[in-house]
Amino acid sequence: MFAPEQELLSSSKPVKYGELIILGYNGSLPNGDRGRRKSRFALFKRPKANGVKPSTVHSTCSPQTAKAISNKNQHSVSYTLSRAQTVVVEYTHDSTTDMFQIGRSTESPIDYVVMDTVPGFHGKNDTLSSQSTISRFACRIVCQRAPPYTARIYAAGFDSSKSIFLGEKAAKWWCADSQMDGLTTNGILVMRPRHGFTCESKPAAWREISVCGNVFTLRETRSAQKPGKLVRTGIKPTLIDLPLNDWI
Repeated sequence: MFAPEQELLSSSKPVKYGELIILGYNGSLPNGDRGRRKSRFALFKRPKANGVKPSTVHSTCSPQTAKAISNKNQHSVSYTLSRAQTVVVEYTHDSTTDMFQIGRSTESPIDYVVMDTVPGFHGKNDTLSSQSTISRFACRIVCQRAPPYTARIYAAGFDSSKSIFLGEKAAKWWCADSQMDGLTTNGILVMRPRHGFTCESKPAAWREISVCGNVFTLRETRSAQKPGKLVRTGIKPTLIDLPLNDWI
């Protein structure tokens, strides 16, 4: 999927980070398909970096203060600990990465729209929103703009106000580096087949990805507030650091 600016760059071939393939049928949009509802998406290097990274952590915010901090001009993630306390993590621009967002929402922040398909149902998709297993702002993929173009996946996407909100019932915790992390309601699960994507591929264990990109074993139940065990790799124990097509 090319950005309008990329279509004008005929002198150079855009860098292709990888592709996303929808296995099965990608349901139609309620108001008609407008180019973002596809079964195959290509992630190309953007003309200008739009990635973001964590910066300031406000750890003792009241809900009122949290709303004041979360302005539409800056990305932020809000973790509601109680009715009296919210942790807000402000994000700043990252000139080294490109961000792509995936979800059920048809709002502009979502680059790739993925819709539910219910067997035997012939009504409008918008009537199924309350039953959907796909979050409106499900996840984001962040790609390094320089070789080797490493791609990482993170749970939850930023909405039209550049915000991510984790409610009081969502799983969340403090990390050793004084950063906050959490899991989303529907969750983002990944599985890297043994032997890669070949004729010899075998199923492997499913993992869950957190808002900060950490990799965990599955929770005891999908609604559990306690995460699974942190999966430690030999490269970077808290981040997916593998080619995009190994995970998606």
